Amino acid sequence: MQQSLQTNYHFMAGNVQRTFAWLKFQKCYGRIYKLQTALYAFLLLMAFFVTSAQNLLAQPAIQRDKTFGGYGSERFSSIQQTGDGGYILAGDSQSDASGDKSENNRGDYDYWIVKLSANGTKQWDKTFGGTDYERLKTVRQSPDGGYYLAGGSKSSAGGDKSQGVVGLFDLWIIKLDPNGNLEWEKTIAMAESEQVEDMELTPDGGMIIACDYTPGQEQENNWHTARIVKLSRTGELEWSKDFSGDILLMSLAPTADGGYILGANTSVSDRYIAIKISSNATVQWTKEYGGVDYSSLREIKQTSEGGYIISGNSTAPAGGDKTESSYKYDYWVIKITSDGTKEWDKTIHAAGDDNQWGVIQTSDGGYVVAGSTTSGNSLDKTEPSHGHDLWLVKLSAGGGIVWDKTIGGSSNDLALSNGLIATRDGGLAVAGESNSAASGDKTENSRGDYDFWIVKLAPEQTLLPTTPIRINAGGPEFTTATKKKFSADLYYSGIDRVSSIVTGDISNTSNDILYQSARCSPSFSYNIPVANGTFDIYLHFAETYFGAPGKKGGKGSRQFHVNMEGSRKLTNYDIFVKAGGAMRATAETFTVNVTDGMLNIDFLTGAADLPRISAIEVIPVTSVTLKPVADAYVRDGSYSAANYGYLPELDVKNATGDASVKRSSYIRFQLPQSVKAGSAKLRIYGHNHENSKSVSVHAYGVNNDTWTENGIVKNNAPAASSASLGYVAVNNAYKYYEIDVTSYVKAQQASGETLVSLMLTDPNNRNIRLVFNSKEAGSYPPELIIQPSPVVNSNTRLSNEETSSNLQAEPESSSVYPNPVGKQFSVLVSSKHGADISFDLLNNAGKSYSIATAEKARAGQKAEVDISGLSLNSGIYLLKIRSEAATEVIKVLVTD
Repeated sequence: MQQSLQTNYHFMAGNVQRTFAWLKFQKCYGRIYKLQTALYAFLLLMAFFVTSAQNLLAQPAIQRDKTFGGYGSERFSSIQQTGDGGYILAGDSQSDASGDKSENNRGDYDYWIVKLSANGTKQWDKTFGGTDYERLKTVRQSPDGGYYLAGGSKSSAGGDKSQGVVGLFDLWIIKLDPNGNLEWEKTIAMAESEQVEDMELTPDGGMIIACDYTPGQEQENNWHTARIVKLSRTGELEWSKDFSGDILLMSLAPTADGGYILGANTSVSDRYIAIKISSNATVQWTKEYGGVDYSSLREIKQTSEGGYIISGNSTAPAGGDKTESSYKYDYWVIKITSDGTKEWDKTIHAAGDDNQWGVIQTSDGGYVVAGSTTSGNSLDKTEPSHGHDLWLVKLSAGGGIVWDKTIGGSSNDLALSNGLIATRDGGLAVAGESNSAASGDKTENSRGDYDFWIVKLAPEQTLLPTTPIRINAGGPEFTTATKKKFSADLYYSGIDRVSSIVTGDISNTSNDILYQSARCSPSFSYNIPVANGTFDIYLHFAETYFGAPGKKGGKGSRQFHVNMEGSRKLTNYDIFVKAGGAMRATAETFTVNVTDGMLNIDFLTGAADLPRISAIEVIPVTSVTLKPVADAYVRDGSYSAANYGYLPELDVKNATGDASVKRSSYIRFQLPQSVKAGSAKLRIYGHNHENSKSVSVHAYGVNNDTWTENGIVKNNAPAASSASLGYVAVNNAYKYYEIDVTSYVKAQQASGETLVSLMLTDPNNRNIRLVFNSKEAGSYPPELIIQPSPVVNSNTRLSNEETSSNLQAEPESSSVYPNPVGKQFSVLVSSKHGADISFDLLNNAGKSYSIATAEKARAGQKAEVDISGLSLNSGIYLLKIRSEAATEVIKVLVTD
């Protein structure tokens, strides 16, 4: 374990300064807790399987990611959102001018800052350094719009430094103007080795800096002392305060009373330390928190009600202030009151080593913690890692896990301290270091070794939009004459390039502004967070270059592809041909079913030039809610001849042994002839009648629809005709529980059936009674929610809201059921496929698994798939269906 921790820490190292940090780490956190028992791991693993699918669908979406670096190595240290809505990134760099770096280094590692616009585009970058080695730790925007940089230096005078080093390592403070130009710099030397850990602005416009220093004569003993330094707005030292004991400061945050809260560690007790100080650094109280072994604080912040949230790492078992045992090297979060009294704590587990670095409070009163992980999907972690990844976990106000999200590429992607912020749009930004190539969630290659990497996440509430989403691709916010509001460009990723014209009349529309700008590059995507369901997608185009007045080309000059949800929608699409010439608006309409909370639209280079999109509309499709025409439950054993169709309840219970306890329920719906199902969800209202455990109820298709509500008994009840279509975990909360039965309903409609019967049962013999409302209950009856399937592509004009169906229908997509899938599942293969159909399963790392079917797969027919012979972790996979006529990609969730 000791070697594992050291190896993971040195993934983040790779240079001399990280090795210095490791020595500090080794001194303070030497005692390592042994692994928990296999039984404990098994229980946690079972808890993961119960909750993973629900957490997975609640994650915020990645809006974009950006990589910045030179051809050498960069080290990230701090991010802040700026007054103009952009971002400032800070760290240090060993690169000369190359990649995104515009200036050569002065010595070894130098300060490097990068200013970004609100959409993540680099505006400028600056390098500052002396003749030797610098380490930038924190950046803060000053009241005048400039920036304070706080870090350390061991350089002599030279380069940007006016004063040489006095101690072994001095504080070096820089003030910049709003454009990044140097206004002044100061070396703060106290004849020791001092390192900045954190910085905040003070009400008088100055700075307060948390640092630790090692007295020169005790350098070999690694003795650390905590120090607070107060500087004026011009960088003059006003006072400093030392704290007794071997204390290593890690975090500093302002408090509502004008004072500060400090977070620290000690190597003596391996405990978190919280120190509350006044504005002049008078200690008001000190508290320690820990278990019986290693704990390491990373960050502390004040919460909205006046308390504090502390985050860090622990390997300790339950005991002391720790209510849950660590599995290995886990996140540990503590909530305390304004006087330091512990309210609750939460250990967040995964099977590997997970290094937590930061915490923020969200607007809903919850918390997000961020760090780095090598763990696969296990325990509290619902997604596999691509390599060494970022791992974000959302907690409720009481410390319960709401969602978690793994973000990374194929190599090392590291979240670090001061790297997590809440953004003004209600989303998140997480920044750190990466040496991954474009892969996984990373859309850009590494520039050299480690680079800065920033990932912008959408606001959580955008996961459940109730109104249309409209985006002016490549352009500003715009409202049409018919009061349709298009937002400025967002949710895009890939190669960032916009094309626009200043003037020019666009035919077929009165909304020229939408078409005068466009996103246009060799490859880009829109990843739009939506509620699961069916949406009409309107893609708006205009060719403003080829064939336009004074421009060359025309037909065939621009041809590109468009995929939605992994399925090809447009091939070698030619805007000029479709619109009937240049400077003419046109649109395509598609109806798409989204099952994973994210609408993915990919624009890919085709036969000629670059893809181009002017605007996107995402319109939720109104669903149809069906009530049952019959429902009843049946009971086995001595009750096998009894009918329960008249009761206001539907029961489910199963167990080995006494057959009399076994109950299954049947529900039948009349399918609407005028609506072809794109998705279908069975909703049943009820609860676990016996205890608070989560018990899974499964839905099965029943082809025999001849049973009657008042005549069905166990002795004549039809058997299930399908494998499990899906399941939902039911606990003691009264509510609607939902199961996706899309594939079976679509198969019934495809075969000409107008009725659909479903059976509910517990195949796991949990011996727990689940009770749901029947249609006789008078309220909250069973429901089948159907959303229409794709119908046509349409040419749409925004000017008059008319739609003309002038293209043929897009062939229906293949479907998988049940989804989530187990060891066996069925694929209803689309009729658009040709001969030689094959199936492959791809994981997030791109590894492909070839899978076989019981019989040769054929277009328009059902194929049975068995993956029991594959060693697969639970998580999202891509099922690729290929034939000589088409290729499709369907997302599936493998659960066991």
